[in-house]
Amino acid sequence: MPKTTDVPSTLRGFNALFEKISYRHNYAEVYRDFIDFATGCFLWQGDKELADHLRRKYDKEYDLFNQLFAEWLCVQKVELDTGKKWNDTLGTFYEIVSSGSKASWLGQFFTPPDLVNMLTQLTGGQEGAKQRIEDCCSGSGRMLISYHAYFPGNYTFGADIDTICAKMTALNMALHGCEGQAVCMDSLNPEDWRFGYRVNPYIRMTCGIPHLVPITKEQCLQYRYWEQRRQPSTSKEENELKVGKHGQLSFF
Repeated sequence: MPKTTDVPSTLRGFNALFEKISYRHNYAEVYRDFIDFATGCFLWQGDKELADHLRRKYDKEYDLFNQLFAEWLCVQKVELDTGKKWNDTLGTFYEIVSSGSKASWLGQFFTPPDLVNMLTQLTGGQEGAKQRIEDCCSGSGRMLISYHAYFPGNYTFGADIDTICAKMTALNMALHGCEGQAVCMDSLNPEDWRFGYRVNPYIRMTCGIPHLVPITKEQCLQYRYWEQRRQPSTSKEENELKVGKHGQLSFF
């Protein structure tokens, strides 16, 4: 477990609840299960199977997950009330957990917030442009929620091959009011698909309530784009443009 002095003051209450749950369980596994729990809370139709599994696993601590979820939302509000445009409580605590964990599936460290903001402003954009903003290795989703904070009204897409990171991206996007997709897949090989969510597709109908809707591989924007690009051309003119009149590869 991390030392209390390693935990930011705004996260002390969150950490105290986390330690209560972790007293009889592995610290890294508790974090993974909390991310699953939070994702289930945001799912449009819920996840009864997941809830039953966590109740059995944490028979004495399950109610603490509800308190931990509420504390996460409180920390978000406290941080945003200071004037921040966005805040990544989940990513910050993930780094605290991973720094003291020996679990091989925990070990990522994310881009510092100030650098994220600088990169967002260097990238630039336009509010309400409805452009697709993609991060093919999204981590906890910081780049996407930062972009949404500075340039709202665009479509955000995040992908990560790591299960926890993909879910953190989805949760952060949902909580910050982003609209788009968050998926778990290998961006270099879209056939290596795990799972994905549409983020806040009905947010205008729900008065801003954050939510996630599961999607299939065929509904994933990146996979559909990849499928279109790899389809063979059927037109003689298209083939000539790609291969050239003499059978040589041509970019002109």
